[in-house]
Amino acid sequence: MKPWTIAGEAVSPDGTKLELISHDGEYVIKADGLPLMSTRMHYSELELARFACSKLKVGARVMIGGLGLGYTLGAALELLPKQGTALQVELVPEVIEWNLGPLASFANRPLNDERTELVQGDVTKIIRKSKNEFDAIMLDVDNGPSALVNERNSWLYTDLGLQAIKGALKNGGKVAIWSADDEPKFVIKMKRNGLRATKHFVRAHNKKGGIRHVIFTGQKN
Repeated sequence: MKPWTIAGEAVSPDGTKLELISHDGEYVIKADGLPLMSTRMHYSELELARFACSKLKVGARVMIGGLGLGYTLGAALELLPKQGTALQVELVPEVIEWNLGPLASFANRPLNDERTELVQGDVTKIIRKSKNEFDAIMLDVDNGPSALVNERNSWLYTDLGLQAIKGALKNGGKVAIWSADDEPKFVIKMKRNGLRATKHFVRAHNKKGGIRHVIFTGQKN
């Protein structure tokens, strides 16, 4: 049996240790030893883009918070209409390097697409300063509203954070938020902050059985 090997290491601004590990062609990103995402199980990352980016208009502008393994960005680019652009925001520079290196081919090299605008920085800062700018926002920056790896992300799931997300969306724009587990009260919180919200249970694999994740979606009226 081939051993797991460390292909890359990084430390996020809050001190979380990130590792890119590989085994027989598969890659996994871990945070403080816990698996965050895998090239073998990424169907819910594709669905995140599909929920947010359906029926976009010509010239649509979308934002993805959290690069991960690049699958959500790749799926969003496939759904972008003519003259559309995708702003990809990633906090950790090494994650960007991994996506330009060993991970690049898994999602068809989305960072090299001319429609991609890459920002290395904090997505919360971009959301705070954006007003009526995006047709869709996709957030995969943590394990969910309460299962946080990075505490700085907690603001996104507060009333103030959801109001800022709504403000960053154009009228009719959609937000999709990835979560490892269900958060029964989060849809209520989204609705309370002016978003038409629902949740979707999606599988990590595109097949029956196995792990299920949750995608919360909201639309600005």
